[in-house]
Amino acid sequence: MTSPIVFGTDGWRGRIGRDLTFDSLTRVVDAVASWHASPANVDPGDASVVPLVHDTRFLSRELAAESATLLARRGFRVLLTDRPVPTPCASWHVKARALRGGVAITASHNPPEWNGVKYKSWFGGSATAETYASIAACADRPIPDRSGGTVEKVDLLSPYADAIAACVDLDAIRRSGLRVLWDSMHGASGDLLARILGDGHATRVTTIRSEVNPSFGGVHPEPIPEHLGASVTRLAAEPFDIALASDGDGDRLGVLAPDGTFVTPHRVLALLAEGLARRGRIAGGIAKTFSTSLLVDRVADRLGVPLHVTPIGFKWIAEKMLSGEVGIGGEESGGLGVSFFLPERDGVLSGLLLLEAVARSGASFRDLLARQDREHGSFSYGRRDVRLPMPVLRSFVDGLTAAPPSRRAGVAVTGVETMDGVKLLLGGRGWLLHRLSGTEPILRVYAEHEDAAVVEKLLAETIEALEGAAKGTPSSPLQAR
Repeated sequence: MTSPIVFGTDGWRGRIGRDLTFDSLTRVVDAVASWHASPANVDPGDASVVPLVHDTRFLSRELAAESATLLARRGFRVLLTDRPVPTPCASWHVKARALRGGVAITASHNPPEWNGVKYKSWFGGSATAETYASIAACADRPIPDRSGGTVEKVDLLSPYADAIAACVDLDAIRRSGLRVLWDSMHGASGDLLARILGDGHATRVTTIRSEVNPSFGGVHPEPIPEHLGASVTRLAAEPFDIALASDGDGDRLGVLAPDGTFVTPHRVLALLAEGLARRGRIAGGIAKTFSTSLLVDRVADRLGVPLHVTPIGFKWIAEKMLSGEVGIGGEESGGLGVSFFLPERDGVLSGLLLLEAVARSGASFRDLLARQDREHGSFSYGRRDVRLPMPVLRSFVDGLTAAPPSRRAGVAVTGVETMDGVKLLLGGRGWLLHRLSGTEPILRVYAEHEDAAVVEKLLAETIEALEGAAKGTPSSPLQAR
């Protein structure tokens, strides 16, 4: 019996050679084709043209070529990228060309042995859960070949890059004289940031890890501290004002201070929101996901704009953008987006907007961070991903839901929220979130508090309890503390 197609938070992903084969790719792409052209699909836009992009992963180019051939046989005119490009490039072409949807071959920030398929909807963002459910329901339906389909290999990158450039005050960045380190982590963004800024000005961009490497140099292509060693090493050897990094498919941003300290996406979102709001470039409020810092709450309060909290996943923020309620949004994972461009996260655009904020402030990046601490207070933040058998993880989370502890790390638990996982509130000074991954047997544990020592204790207690649960320890140490 053929297993069902299961879409995760954003698309379908699998391990190459095990879950993802050319046969499974055919099933997924045919399901996309069936839904895309279905009379039941009432999404607006031209359904006859499909932009198709891919990243730098192993087999991405080949899987994209095979997908393009399949779509052409189903009668579509396929615009196939002539090189690896960031996933938001597909979203931009869908919206700019008024198309019904587009396809990206990528596994985003997953480890190198993964690949997958994303579908981008008519509004220029990730497909909704309802759309993915409709696609999955079309799996294994016979689709006859149709005449008239074509595959055109085209430059999709240049117009997308031009659109980004039009959203940013490039002159301010160029005049600032910033020394910028750009780390594309061997991903799809390549040297795009430097390309957009161009040459012949005071600002200098040094690009590292821009060459195509399907194994990403043996490093997980997610721009979080443990994977940014190459940038940290370069910062220690040369003077830079800021370091920026993007993930495997170019839709997330990681930031390092000049001394190599990781600057959380929470802080970046807050800086962007303040900078853009003061220039009147944000219509509506600020959106953050359930795992994002209280800092954003304080910034929204200071700016006098609404704050919207969503489940984890940028698609929820996109919905708020499409409704007109939100002008900027971001998530703990480094996905940041602005409604005046796309309801979609974009690592390159976010990086340029951050450079713009620094350049227009007249202060250094280090000074901007210090100012943020003075005005809003400082928070420590940590995350641990715990891989254990799913029954153990589910039982643990269910136990927290049924009987939340009264104290954690010596701090009173003042409330519980369950929008997306189980969040224990710590009196307005912090919180602890437990959330099951949608794609792997992993429990993501997030902690925030004004006291860094409390954050470490919160994480350590949770990991200890999980290890005890896995070993069958009868009582949880969480209840006693």
